[in-house]
Amino acid sequence: MPRENLDFNENLFVDSTSDEIKQEQRKDFINFIKNGIDHFTNSDINKFSLTVSNPQLCRDIVERCVAFAMQRGVRDLNLDFSDPKWDEENSADHDALFQLPSIAYELGSSLESLKLYSCGFGTQDFVNFSALKDVSLGRIELSTETLQTLLSTCRTIESLSLEKCWNLMNFILGDDPVGLTRLVINKCDLEYFILNAPNLKYFKYSGAVFTSDIYVRPNVIEEVCIDFALESEFYERGNELCKILDDLASAKILTVCSYLLQVVPSGDQPVRTEIELNVRHLILKTQMHPHEFCGFEFLLNSCPMLEKLTLDIDQRAIFSDEDYETPDDGVDLKKFWQMRRVIPQCLRRSLKVIEVIGSITTEEELMTLCFLMSAGKVLEQININLRNENDPGVNEFRRGRASLLANVKKVSEKLQLSIN
Repeated sequence: MPRENLDFNENLFVDSTSDEIKQEQRKDFINFIKNGIDHFTNSDINKFSLTVSNPQLCRDIVERCVAFAMQRGVRDLNLDFSDPKWDEENSADHDALFQLPSIAYELGSSLESLKLYSCGFGTQDFVNFSALKDVSLGRIELSTETLQTLLSTCRTIESLSLEKCWNLMNFILGDDPVGLTRLVINKCDLEYFILNAPNLKYFKYSGAVFTSDIYVRPNVIEEVCIDFALESEFYERGNELCKILDDLASAKILTVCSYLLQVVPSGDQPVRTEIELNVRHLILKTQMHPHEFCGFEFLLNSCPMLEKLTLDIDQRAIFSDEDYETPDDGVDLKKFWQMRRVIPQCLRRSLKVIEVIGSITTEEELMTLCFLMSAGKVLEQININLRNENDPGVNEFRRGRASLLANVKKVSEKLQLSIN
């Protein structure tokens, strides 16, 4: 008999704003859990998920659920005790509402994946998780010392995800190499980020700009996604951004945000990174606003072996003219691409595919594509995916504007244009 997955989610039962009705809905949820456990006939569980806020009010059922899952050799345990209201309050600094029951450590030899949200744990007890590879932690206080102990105690961990954890301003995992192959950090308010992860293949970060000292082994790191959309002020953080890019220069796939495009040229290296980036596929989360163009060109200059460029177009946080600072006072951003005289190496030698997602065919979009078509000597494909609106007239208008690109003079005879 195949292993089963069980998911008990309070949010599917409790949706009222009335406290009295909520209590009744919560009772129904608890009874649903009890009934599900009592009538479960399979001897093995693959994945067990429990989502419940205020777990102290139903401690017995929470502990029973964990024991039930562990006794059946669960491989993937997901416990989420966070309160949905916390997102509305925009507050991250909450203490864990529950502690991982001791039976989880005692019977944890089969556990391969553990996800804990607003759930405390004992790092020394992780030594019992001899098969654990994937750990996700969220909505708890978490220090660097705790992470160091966790990773040194449980050396089987390959993937680590941290979401809205606090007290991590100084993220220091640099003294001894860690065995992580995948690291995801989301909204943890880092200021300093020191990492020695020679086996790291995938790194995704969303949060504030940090000062970095990252070691990853060349030819191992494959994909990096960095998003600083939480930043609201310009700050001239170009040097920090360049250092992050230099530290991760070996990645083959790179995704960056609009903030980086606007700010990265403000440092001591306004034209390109000090180290050539090994990027083959560059993904830009962009609005195609003129304030992003200097950073766009900066990255083209920094990626001499680029083969594919993806423009993921949507509304982004764009700095006002008063706050934005161009790296060159003499540049006219409205005529930015028309004034380019030095063509990035990737356009002359390697860039073959351009993909546009969510195109609304603004003047800035079309002028950018005109430049790329007129400079891309080895371009083979430009795929434009128009943003679909409810208004057929708008869709048809945008399709007509995009089709004008077919008349643009192109230097590559192999170039094919598609509009979807």
